[in-house]
Amino acid sequence: MKTKTLLTFVVLFTTMMSWAITPKQVTWSVLTDPVPGSSLAMSASGTVVWGDYNNDGHLDAFMIAGQGSPLVRLYKNNGNETFTRIDPISITALSQAGAVFLDYNNDGNLDLLIAGLNTSNVPQTILYKNSGAPDYTFEVDNANTDILVDVYPEGNDNSTRILEAFDYNNDGWTDVLINGNHGANWVNSSTRVVALYKNNNGTFELQTTPYNGGHFIPMNGGSIHVGDANNDGFDDILVSGYSSGVSTNLYVNNQNGTFDLYPTSTFRGHQQGETLFVDINGDGWNDIVEIGRDVNNGWACFANLYINNQDNTVTKIESSTSNLTGGQATIAAGDVNNDGHTDLMAIGWNTNSKLFYNNGDSTFTTVALPEEARAIQGRLNMVDFNNDNTLDFSSFGKKAYDGTGNTSAWPNVFVKNSLGEGIPVNTPPTKPTNLAYTGSDGQYIVTWDKSTDDITHTDAIRYNLYVKFEDNSVFCLVPADTTTGKLKVNGLKSFLQTDTAKLNLPKGIYTIGIAAVDQAYASSTFATMIINDPPTGLQSETLDNVRVHAENNAILITNNSENTLSCDILSLDGRLINSDVINANSSSSVSIYNKGVYLVKLNGGRNARIDKVIVN
Repeated sequence: MKTKTLLTFVVLFTTMMSWAITPKQVTWSVLTDPVPGSSLAMSASGTVVWGDYNNDGHLDAFMIAGQGSPLVRLYKNNGNETFTRIDPISITALSQAGAVFLDYNNDGNLDLLIAGLNTSNVPQTILYKNSGAPDYTFEVDNANTDILVDVYPEGNDNSTRILEAFDYNNDGWTDVLINGNHGANWVNSSTRVVALYKNNNGTFELQTTPYNGGHFIPMNGGSIHVGDANNDGFDDILVSGYSSGVSTNLYVNNQNGTFDLYPTSTFRGHQQGETLFVDINGDGWNDIVEIGRDVNNGWACFANLYINNQDNTVTKIESSTSNLTGGQATIAAGDVNNDGHTDLMAIGWNTNSKLFYNNGDSTFTTVALPEEARAIQGRLNMVDFNNDNTLDFSSFGKKAYDGTGNTSAWPNVFVKNSLGEGIPVNTPPTKPTNLAYTGSDGQYIVTWDKSTDDITHTDAIRYNLYVKFEDNSVFCLVPADTTTGKLKVNGLKSFLQTDTAKLNLPKGIYTIGIAAVDQAYASSTFATMIINDPPTGLQSETLDNVRVHAENNAILITNNSENTLSCDILSLDGRLINSDVINANSSSSVSIYNKGVYLVKLNGGRNARIDKVIVN
């Protein structure tokens, strides 16, 4: 049983470390014609999320927003810094809306979850399933939509970070966290919602006792985020907002489906802002950034940074030391100048539009973002929309007038990072090596040797994971292309912070993939291995009517059974070499270009087999 861990508060009393750097500043270029023949939509009080919905290797932009007049847009990335509006799309327009891309059914296609106010000012939460190739359309999953609670952020100034997709119980299925106002009493005579839904093989189930024998503390008006606070391999939950007052609650995952509450006095709490897990000092442990407005103290603007001391304590650094700016804000994080340190961006009231370059000592150098990007009541994203391994950004919302500039009153811009003098081109980290696993009976621990990077420190490198099941469905911790490793989504996701993954999977045969991700979200390819732990009795049902042998620089698979088989060919170190499907009563020859020993993994429904083959 896991020992309860509670972080204690440590007040900063020492001076900052002496190894601060003077960060190099990048050059930004606003795309002047991102949608040829049209333009990006103008609105506020909503969100833009980026995801490769059509699996072409380019991140597309989905926008849903409105202040009384909702709109919805999907912009397909053409791969040349231009976009095409997809019209029509069968997605409901909502105002005061949040959204998240996810793959809830493990089919390799990005699905979409949205929440906000419909045209009747009634909250709605809707789950859309991606139909996949060739059309990649979104279809309402009515059964799951009926299960999920309807919410909205309750206010144009509140953050729309109200939906999170993550695997809280490490079972290989993406779960959902929903936050907001229901518009009517939900539980405990409160309209405020913090709801956790477990994914049971593609069907969601509300968890009624995740905290202290009941639901999480009802709260809204702030934000939610997920990440691993204590590096135990299980995601924890941050919730900020208003309940009986403002607070920021950190729920620590007990690894058994329940959570403990971290002392609330540690954090200040806010509305109209965001609290996020971010590894600010690059030590491989998530720190916490809290920016917002304190309704308990005259709506005071503040920005606090909490450095993780790696011993269940944190050190608080206030804005007077860090140089962060508080206020109504939406935040993005990533390494924009390729120096290996995670920078921050914020737009909003009082924060204006600022880039906070990380000095490397938990302080920041503040510069203004381009005037065209200045906005409130919108959304900011760091995103590599042109596939150059360098972070660009997007910004939209309502203009925050401060007497400067004459740009649009409803800015919506995509901004390219052109780097600058002395700033290197970013390359992905090396692929992890020496994958291994221990465990059985449905609980496995996967380990690997840490990757390296020419810019990002080894401890700051994060890891993505995929699990390929025997039916060829694939769970990805953060959606990615399993061949290239390239991420299908952007932003601060729940990557693994260490060189260990804990999996709660039933006995079976799985292909595991591990990829390294740097601070600019550039990913290596996946290193792979096989967990070979078939259920009791499966060995006796193995595929006796299938023959596997080497022949003329190829592996020949003869399927004399009545079932279609899938086949993965891997090197001894677990690298995926090739895949194929062999129909019933047929044969397939898979070319092998290098001599050596290979593993052939056969899957046929409940039946499975792994053969070792020598290609001379």
